[in-house]
Amino acid sequence: MNIRSILRQPLLTVAIHEREARWTLGLPGRITAYGATRLPVGMVDDGVILDSAAAGLVLRESADFPGSSRMRVVIALPAQRSVVRQIELPMLRGRQFAELVERETRREMSALADNAYVSWKRTGVRDGKAQVFVVGVARDVLDSHAAAIRAARLRPFAADLRIIAAARALGQPDCIIANIEEEEIEIGIFRGGVPAIMRFVAMSSSALEQAWSDQITEELARTLKFYRDSRREDDVVSRLPIMLVGGAAQHAMITSEVVASTGHEVGTPSLRLGLISDDETVRFAANIGLALKDLAA
Repeated sequence: MNIRSILRQPLLTVAIHEREARWTLGLPGRITAYGATRLPVGMVDDGVILDSAAAGLVLRESADFPGSSRMRVVIALPAQRSVVRQIELPMLRGRQFAELVERETRREMSALADNAYVSWKRTGVRDGKAQVFVVGVARDVLDSHAAAIRAARLRPFAADLRIIAAARALGQPDCIIANIEEEEIEIGIFRGGVPAIMRFVAMSSSALEQAWSDQITEELARTLKFYRDSRREDDVVSRLPIMLVGGAAQHAMITSEVVASTGHEVGTPSLRLGLISDDETVRFAANIGLALKDLAA
């Protein structure tokens, strides 16, 4: 099958969260259907799907879940136990450059060598040097999510981190984004389309408690303070609003507390693709970002 035939296949995105799996169906840049299904408590721990076969069965038996094997399936992965870096390298060509990236990645991120899958992409040139974005994801995290897709009788085609996908859905190269679920929050500060900071935080209380909202406010303030302290020359981020997405984004709209603590405005964004309602669009931000991913690159 040639690449054009593959790119004409329907695109299914799947994001498996701690308590829920969400999916969209369509073509690149277009969504025609979407849905979600609840997961049993304890099925996901520390980003790893503990019973991939059971998770695949839940997907297969979910109402309206697409079941055709002739689809490209793209997976959204949690940010925990992942690492991102932006590195500068001399301008080389072809295989020489790929070998240089591999050596530098092993040197700067040695812990990744045996425990993670590593991917990289050139992001531009600055002062005559190539800018390379590197991401590493723990092997057991990616393996378990891919196994769940296979158990649903589908074939995984590509993967991305949820927070990076959600930022892509926002469509702004410079942004502050928080992907909020009841059990976790992922925070990203993006400059030029690349995450300068990416954090995963497990929530320590129920979303029904005031402590849950307080923790979100504290983690956002802590992240922004660290960024300002480490990049004092960057005044762009200080003017950006904080965009909230994810399944608990609306519940987390504690605007006055966040503004007072961080000095940033806060809101839920309009994304590059929309679903039936604004609430659903924000909830499926990571899936929407996967639908916008350049799979031909």
